[in-house]
Amino acid sequence: MTGPPQDRHGTAAVETRVILAVDDDDTVRRIAAENLRRLGFAVVEAANGEAAMRILGDSGSRVDLLFADIRMPGPLSGPALAEMATRQRPALRVLLTSGSPRDVEGGPIRFPVLNKPYRRADLAAAIDAALATDPASPG
Repeated sequence: MTGPPQDRHGTAAVETRVILAVDDDDTVRRIAAENLRRLGFAVVEAANGEAAMRILGDSGSRVDLLFADIRMPGPLSGPALAEMATRQRPALRVLLTSGSPRDVEGGPIRFPVLNKPYRRADLAAAIDAALATDPASPG
């Protein structure tokens, strides 16, 4: 028999936050999702921006934070997805990620960015910081 779910600090979790993890690389997305689950989050996965918007368009789906790669094929890059998603869901928090410094040099991105590769502790800190922000003033 198991007790109540534990959060990443080993205490009983009061509320499980839901994170939508978006990355076109299946392996990277699965590893990120597994790390997020080990940190105590519920995770929904999407392979691209369009799939993520379908999930966010479902009024019954709860998502607290969008965690998306900056560079993805198709019409919705990570920043474009974040802009569209936060217009649709103003309370949504966002954390972007990138393995290329050029992704953030190309122009201002108004959302926080976690550089790859990252350690699980860095991911936890970045997620905590993103969830603690006022969604009206990202980054």
